[in-house]
Amino acid sequence: MVRILRAAVFNGPKNMRIEEVAKPKSSANEVLVKFRAGSICGTDLHFYRGEWTRMRVGQIIGHDACGVRVDTGERVAMVPTLYCGSCYFCLQGLPHLCESRKTMGFSLDGFFAEFIAIPTENLVPIPENVSDEEAAILEPVALAIHTLDLLQPKLGNWVTIIGQGPIGLLMTQIAKLKGCRVIAIDLHDYRLKLSEKYGADICLNAGEGDIEKRVKAITVRGSDIVIEAAGTKRTVEQTPFLVRSAGKVALIGESEGYLNLGNVGEALFFSGYLSPIDYPLALDLISKKLVDVKGLITHKFKLIDFELAIQTADNPGEKPLKVMILA
Repeated sequence: MVRILRAAVFNGPKNMRIEEVAKPKSSANEVLVKFRAGSICGTDLHFYRGEWTRMRVGQIIGHDACGVRVDTGERVAMVPTLYCGSCYFCLQGLPHLCESRKTMGFSLDGFFAEFIAIPTENLVPIPENVSDEEAAILEPVALAIHTLDLLQPKLGNWVTIIGQGPIGLLMTQIAKLKGCRVIAIDLHDYRLKLSEKYGADICLNAGEGDIEKRVKAITVRGSDIVIEAAGTKRTVEQTPFLVRSAGKVALIGESEGYLNLGNVGEALFFSGYLSPIDYPLALDLISKKLVDVKGLITHKFKLIDFELAIQTADNPGEKPLKVMILA
């Protein structure tokens, strides 16, 4: 059996390591892609910590990566969502809600392996002026685009973004492109400094003072839009106290928690999912230097050192944002 030495395999909480796995074989509608670069996502950390239990033991992880097509040599970004194209939601232009969808790195083997077999329609050519490292941070950009498109903010709207990790920082960038005023909230000042760099109008440390009162003082009635990107039950439960009546709340980092809606009238609350439709635009915005992802990279590791990479990503003392995995 032909084997490869480098694939990051999930073996249970706090147990992800490089193992030998069989080299994948591409089917009629698939091609082989040789891995070049990928990035660890907050979702990977949820699996690593045992907070989410949907991943099977023995599965290859990773859902944000790029590589080179073995058949043509073309550099490509990989879209992890597989959808049927013919169910009710696909026909409504909502492939991310496909009734039979599967996601590589979640319910199927993912991208952190030397070779990946993937459908050709899930590949997006990478422009020459976009590096491998930039093309390996597409998922949170696409998610930010999709979220703000759903929220449909008006020019000058106050958008409060809870959490300024990679997803929150990219939400900040896309919200500014939409003409919004942004209140960035986080517990870490080093992240808030990046928020300021990316155009946040107000940066608030959640550990200093009453955040709800501070946001109300700035916005008068409450924020027009609130985006939860911190990924905790506590921040989910905070959202009704930050949004104005008839405002909108997007639960992106986490969707579990008790929502006390007694103090807010007619606000819309919804959870968000990644849409594969937004990947080409995400790559285009990076290519045109309208969105910066390179500035989010704080650590780089070879694939063979994946175990150390995931430990670093899970260690607040290292101040990680985007931990990059390289071939």
